[in-house]
Amino acid sequence: MAPASELPVTVDAAIAGRGGSLAWLKNKGIVKLNLILVLSLISSYATGYDGSMMNGLQSLETWKESFNEPDANELALLNAIQNVGQLVALPFCAYFCDRFGRKPALLISAAIMLVGGILQGAAQNTGMFIAARGILGFGLALNITAAPLLIMELAYPQQRAPMVSIYNSLWGLGALAAAWITYGTFRIHNTWAWRIPSLLQVLSSVVQLGLCFLIEESPRWLISKEREEEAERQIVKYHANGNASDPIVPLEMEEIRTALRMEAEALRTTSYLSFFQTPGNRRRFFIILAVGFFSQWSGNGLISYYLTLILDSIGYTSEDTQTLINALLTLWGLIWGILFSLIVNRFGRRTLFLTSTIGSLICYIIWTALEATYENQTALTGTGSDAVAKGVLAIIFLFNMVFALGWGALQVTYVVEILPFNLRARGLVLYNLFVALALIFNQYANPVGVTNSGWKFYITYDVWLAFEALIVWWLFVETGKLSLEETAAILDGKEAQDKLTLEVARNTEKRMLGTEDRDFQRPEETA
Repeated sequence: MAPASELPVTVDAAIAGRGGSLAWLKNKGIVKLNLILVLSLISSYATGYDGSMMNGLQSLETWKESFNEPDANELALLNAIQNVGQLVALPFCAYFCDRFGRKPALLISAAIMLVGGILQGAAQNTGMFIAARGILGFGLALNITAAPLLIMELAYPQQRAPMVSIYNSLWGLGALAAAWITYGTFRIHNTWAWRIPSLLQVLSSVVQLGLCFLIEESPRWLISKEREEEAERQIVKYHANGNASDPIVPLEMEEIRTALRMEAEALRTTSYLSFFQTPGNRRRFFIILAVGFFSQWSGNGLISYYLTLILDSIGYTSEDTQTLINALLTLWGLIWGILFSLIVNRFGRRTLFLTSTIGSLICYIIWTALEATYENQTALTGTGSDAVAKGVLAIIFLFNMVFALGWGALQVTYVVEILPFNLRARGLVLYNLFVALALIFNQYANPVGVTNSGWKFYITYDVWLAFEALIVWWLFVETGKLSLEETAAILDGKEAQDKLTLEVARNTEKRMLGTEDRDFQRPEETA
């Protein structure tokens, strides 16, 4: 046993010096854990798949014929109904995750999505298609609440932020799959051209249900339910590679215990009103509000759901060209999203959000100018410049890269890591609520705005992105390179941070030296 003075006092100190960023590949426990977490990571697939699929379907003549050539308002309803389904489910998501666990929430939601996807692929009319998308949205809300919680609370400490960032970036995997599937099926000249993409939206649910026996529960949830032995076995098995004497084990266990105890002392009862009871929680609420809306109102929603209308406005009208551009754009976004996810720990969160927002603003200003030029040329001569159209296309690709730097990689990561355990599920539900509300507005406003106002509609995003940059600079806090509990304590002030560190250090030392007070013993040990 190391002398008390040599014992690490934080999880970060315990894992410092254990090799470079790829050293985990030699640790069988972490490798197994990351393979298990893939089953949660793919939850993001269904979200990305939906937007890209709907983009692709709008280019398919067979889909238009099946649903009576929907106009801009009808398209908005067909897109938005999935988010309405999410809104219906959101009030139950936090309760379910906290009461029954992250794993059951993930699997039950996957089953609901499976039903919705099958009904969507089998739709015989518009009403059936709308109902199916509503069911999909209901299941998706619970699925995307449970998955990031499970990833953040189960992942190895150094890999939490990159893993949740990869989760969010894998939105692009679903988008990529849908884009290339619709690009391939548009050659089928019957309803299977859109039924096949619709059915394949359930792929992530099939994988999760088929391999459900591999999924582990969150150790933080287990400790909150007084199932400490199970939680400790998980940490030993996956974080310490089976070594029960590794200092990381008592440190992680005690950090979770202490954080839960401090949260219980601060808030005897937890509800959504807890977000308004302390200065730290109020700031958390407004950060979540900002992240939820900004992640969808930064101009990305226009591209995600209505790329067809944008391409029509610059002369790219053929079905073949539109589906190919959609496929290439999603591949581009996926590559940058994963790349940025792997380096999020090298830079501050606030820095990345600011860079991404300002970069998106610059892209939109250039895009607005090019779009205005093309539309004015078309109005004067009947046709626009091919060079200007290519310029618009290039700036769309550039925008996707800049957006991925902050908003693409960090939105879920940042929300989860600033929240204490007792508010984590509720905070994520609020985030998903704000995202759903933003998407519903997007899906009604964007097609009408682009169709009726043309290039002038893009000025709205120019102004809004400038506003976003100011809010990010003023409201967001810098986080990174801390444990989940330490990061959450930042918003509660230095006193809370110091208290957490001191209590963890003191109690861990007692446990490791075998002099633990009776107050911290398990009930069965004192019986």
